[in-house]
Amino acid sequence: MKPYFVDSTGTITIYHGDCREILPTLKADVVVTDPPFGVGVHYKSFDDSQENVRALIGDAMPLILASAPVSLIACGIRNMFMYPQPDWILCHFNAGADHASPWGFSCWMPVLAYGKCPYLKNRLGGRPDAFSLRPATYAPPSEHPCPKAPDVWQRFVLRGSALATDTILDPFMGSGTTLRVAKDLGRRAVGIEIEERYCEIAAKRLAQEVLPFGEEVA
Repeated sequence: MKPYFVDSTGTITIYHGDCREILPTLKADVVVTDPPFGVGVHYKSFDDSQENVRALIGDAMPLILASAPVSLIACGIRNMFMYPQPDWILCHFNAGADHASPWGFSCWMPVLAYGKCPYLKNRLGGRPDAFSLRPATYAPPSEHPCPKAPDVWQRFVLRGSALATDTILDPFMGSGTTLRVAKDLGRRAVGIEIEERYCEIAAKRLAQEVLPFGEEVA
């Protein structure tokens, strides 16, 4: 399939299409992704209902797990038990969060971890499975209805990518935060997005100069 976008360095690639059709053609070192949450957002190409998300998970997860030895999936608390049993669960904790939940306010984000810890596998020592960081750099809300904060997402990209030579794959790319973070960290990355307008937003973000991140995982 012809890429929708390749950045000037040739290390970042975007494919426009359905990940269920494109994933069988790709291989990576780690998947870091944020699938639809089933919260009723009506995308042009996908109705984000609980029923549709359950069906999407059933179709996509075998392909995701086959595409890389490590996968980190931000699933949303409500959806955790729709997914195959993970090898572990990572966590971002934010005591100041104000997202309503059936038990008050939701102050944590689970990320399902499949595969072996890259740091332990490469004999680089253990790393924490949770961190606390107040989001400070959310993407503008006009770009995407459910953006991830780059400073938070950087932690998960690094947690799944122990080596600078790793290639990161995001099959639900949205407005391109995973790819933007990967580029700033000097990693190769591939994104797949079904809606062309988000591919265009991501391409514009990726055309900007690299913004250096620190690589310490706390």
